[in-house]
Amino acid sequence: MADDAHTDTASPAAAHAEHIHLPPNSWAPINVALSLTMCFIGLLSAVWVWVIGLVWLIASVGAWFRGARNEFRELPEHSGEH
Repeated sequence: MADDAHTDTASPAAAHAEHIHLPPNSWAPINVALSLTMCFIGLLSAVWVWVIGLVWLIASVGAWFRGARNEFRELPEHSGEH
């Protein structure tokens, strides 16, 4: 049985298998959600809570975009073959 598994990975079809890219784990979406929640709570309670939430939101979105841009730059070039 172990020989069967070895021959499957050595087949030509396995050599052309496409690598599936998954993004790394990130706290950015959770930070954006929490900062938005803080902004909405600040609208109902105090201006200083809204300001802190807004600054946190801007920083979180910036970190999320920076991480996505860096991840995009690290992707391998696509050969154009399907």
